[in-house]
Amino acid sequence: MPNEPSRDNMQQLWQDQEVEAMRIPIEEIRRRATAFQGKIQRRNLREYLACVVVIVGFTYLFTTIPEAGPRISFGLIIAGTIYVAWHLLTQGAASSVPADMGRVSCLEFHKRELERQRNLLGSVWRWYLGPLIPGIAAMIIGSIISSPPERRWFQYAFAAFAAALFWGIGDINKRAARRLDRQIEEIRSLEENGG
Repeated sequence: MPNEPSRDNMQQLWQDQEVEAMRIPIEEIRRRATAFQGKIQRRNLREYLACVVVIVGFTYLFTTIPEAGPRISFGLIIAGTIYVAWHLLTQGAASSVPADMGRVSCLEFHKRELERQRNLLGSVWRWYLGPLIPGIAAMIIGSIISSPPERRWFQYAFAAFAAALFWGIGDINKRAARRLDRQIEEIRSLEENGG
């Protein structure tokens, strides 16, 4: 049957056909943006509550322990925690998704918010972990100096635990930033394809 197209020609026709860009409905984009902002609000609430606990606890220690060394380290921890809460409030607060946005502006809003949170998570050592290091280091060093040599193993173990905890928090935030990067790339791809 010479008039029938060959299998190779059919495959080529199928591969060459234009594919309509996939479009995500605005309701889905708005739902994703709203869900993301809710997740940010819950994260921030947890962080603010943790900051309150740290500030109240170390303020109590600051006012009850008379030695200057521990009080300095407690004061540094309190100051670092206040900075963390302030930075999160000013740089990481959730934004409200405007109800009257069109599809493109909603997509742009969501991308901008993902980028802002990605940048926040990617800089966690500067604004979250870094401000706490001086107070914790002062507390550990002061504790090592004031402890008898046979009891210093506990301070060394605590220092190792604190270092591992900070590294773990930094790594978790780095991985979360990479996940947000993938979502940002997905949105860029949608924008490029008119989706």
